[in-house]
Amino acid sequence: MTMEYEASDTDALRATIETATRLAGVSLDALTVLTTRRDPYRLDTPSGHRDGKWLTQQAQELGTRPIHLRGLHYAIVMAEARKPDGTLYRNDDDDWEWLQERAAKCARWLAYIPFNRIIDARNASPIVRTSEPPRPIGLVSAGVHVEIPNIADLTPCPVLIGFTPRQPYRLVFFGEKTSLEDVMAPLAARYNADLYLMTGEISDTYIWQMARDGAADGRPMVVFTLADFDPAGHQMAVSIARKLQAFRDRFFPALKFSVYPVALTEDQVRRLDLPSTPIKAKEVRADRWREAHGGLQQTEIDALTTLRPDELRRIVNEAVRPFYDGSLVRRAEQVRSEWIEAAQTALNAGIDHVMLARLRAEMEQRLETLRQEIDGLNETLRTTANGVDLPDMPGLPDAVLPARIAVPLIDSNDDWITQTRALIARKKYGNGGSEP
Repeated sequence: MTMEYEASDTDALRATIETATRLAGVSLDALTVLTTRRDPYRLDTPSGHRDGKWLTQQAQELGTRPIHLRGLHYAIVMAEARKPDGTLYRNDDDDWEWLQERAAKCARWLAYIPFNRIIDARNASPIVRTSEPPRPIGLVSAGVHVEIPNIADLTPCPVLIGFTPRQPYRLVFFGEKTSLEDVMAPLAARYNADLYLMTGEISDTYIWQMARDGAADGRPMVVFTLADFDPAGHQMAVSIARKLQAFRDRFFPALKFSVYPVALTEDQVRRLDLPSTPIKAKEVRADRWREAHGGLQQTEIDALTTLRPDELRRIVNEAVRPFYDGSLVRRAEQVRSEWIEAAQTALNAGIDHVMLARLRAEMEQRLETLRQEIDGLNETLRTTANGVDLPDMPGLPDAVLPARIAVPLIDSNDDWITQTRALIARKKYGNGGSEP
């Protein structure tokens, strides 16, 4: 299911944060999680609209196709365009950074251009795999597939197509390294979870996709983050949570979500004695980081992936356990088997045997061409069961989850101010929720 792009009122995010500041009796800055030029709730300003409109005008020169942001950068350079402040847009790091972090964000968050119109291809190709919900169908099959059975065996039998139970949560794994694929891809397949593996921070485009899919799914979405133990990695869960919060308020009001930072944590680095490297000299958050973590430097998630992959699997499995019923598939299979048995009994008792005998005779005469007609004959055999009262479609068993669930970094069920303060606390190297 795909949800089309749809913007709400232009000032929705600005109104949300201003209302919250009045209720809490604090300033805008007190409830701003990211920088004022990057936090979605602070972009709805005259300069934000000016910069967003400017980028939209540049993009219109390229038609309606998806835009690679780096390609747009070069197109603007070649056009010798001037920025909103009147200065020439140049092919340098400063203007490239301004285009990414200011103009493109304002254009999308203020709804001048759809999020999926811009492709943020700044690093190596990310790994993204999303799940599709099952759609069960109960019908009668002739049992004819590729091989042609003996004529005497052509008896209608009941089948359940797509009878796969649905877990109560939509699960999402985010990792800041594509090198996590070997461990995380099998886990994502096991839990039917969405998988986002990036080289560095996830782009707004992919968070938009995550929010869109979560809202369309209808189940609460649980996002587990895996990142380096360093200031940038610590911040990633905050950025994802803040932007999901804004996407919910701005575009997808049906979205329900929670975010859990799973790895790496200080406890994991110490307990597993993972190797560390000095924080880069240009990292302005280095002193606060070391002070908050008892002098620890930085440790890459690759150290856990490479040295202790079984421990990483254990950590992820433990984090997922409260949200996933491991026995649900087995119990659904039991329900399916019971229905098949009851339906076969009903068919055996109620099938039109005269019609079936006539069909078998026709099939015997046409045996040589039967492979070309398997689909049509299957449908014909199904019609011989018309008038037979099959059992009602069985209900899939409900998931059974543990009673205890860890406190997330952020939960969309909490009020907006509580969510925001939890993100601010984590950004200051407070817990902002219990870490698995």
